[in-house]
Amino acid sequence: MDPTMEQGGGQGLTNASPNAKAASPEQQAQFDLLLGRARQLMSRSAPEWLSALEANPVEGAVTLGVGTLRSLVRMSEQAGQKVDPVTFMHVGLQFCKDIAATANAANIVPDDKLEDYLRELLPRAVAEHVKQDADEGLLTPEDKARAQQMLGSLGQGGAPQSEQPASYMQRVQGGLQ
Repeated sequence: MDPTMEQGGGQGLTNASPNAKAASPEQQAQFDLLLGRARQLMSRSAPEWLSALEANPVEGAVTLGVGTLRSLVRMSEQAGQKVDPVTFMHVGLQFCKDIAATANAANIVPDDKLEDYLRELLPRAVAEHVKQDADEGLLTPEDKARAQQMLGSLGQGGAPQSEQPASYMQRVQGGLQ
């Protein structure tokens, strides 16, 4: 989960904290695989991503980003490969940054708004992921109550998805093409 590892550098600590532990080789391999597959899917569907980001930069990123990663996790787990929650969190954070960079490169989010965009995108993506976990019954009653409290405090509702992100997610959930 070390950004230098993701770019082919040596193993080291994450940049999150000076006390952070280095990723295990298994975590790093899983990080590289999940992030690589997510990037591959985003690249293959670039017109749909750009259209969704142009329509609503935050909602498009949340809908497609969370949906893509959740589908990849489901596929991994169906193949008998459990996804480490910490690894998933790091993949999600990096993928949000990748989406922001894509929106910036396409002049959808200007340079001077990029930091604000990430500040809005990251908690919305986490909230959507937790909401979907709750909706799928993957949370204990206590976790669900905490999730509802968090979603309420963030002002998160189930914003409707546009048709293009929905059709993209149907293809992703149908398997990699």
